[in-house]
Amino acid sequence: MRGILISMLLLHGVIQLRAQCDSTAYFAHKFITEEYISDGQAYRALLFGDQIAEFETTLFGNSAYRIAAFSGTEEDQLIFSMFDEENNLLFTNKDFENAPYWNFETESTLHVRLEAKLDKTKQSSGCAVLLVGFEK
Repeated sequence: MRGILISMLLLHGVIQLRAQCDSTAYFAHKFITEEYISDGQAYRALLFGDQIAEFETTLFGNSAYRIAAFSGTEEDQLIFSMFDEENNLLFTNKDFENAPYWNFETESTLHVRLEAKLDKTKQSSGCAVLLVGFEK
């Protein structure tokens, strides 16, 4: 009986987390406007405290992109950064008051690592969602 109760509580928690990530993704999608086409991925992670989520993607040369990042219900709760294969920082929204998106162009194809972490001054846990769109 106790095992069933624990299983039901865990299942309820998973369903709640899924719903939280779905609503966060809804907020993030509003920044992939009609000028952009989504790459079809929703990079998602549930974060607690100092955890950092890492995602990898390839950006193709001679293209314009937008990265949208969101957590919670406010636009400035998630810090995201992009690094090249040599671990050089290419961009961080922390330098721009945690802006929820960044537009950029690349001349050559890049394999990049995207990192996302919560701004601890604004929230201690939440679902991080990053979306990548390329210009039409």
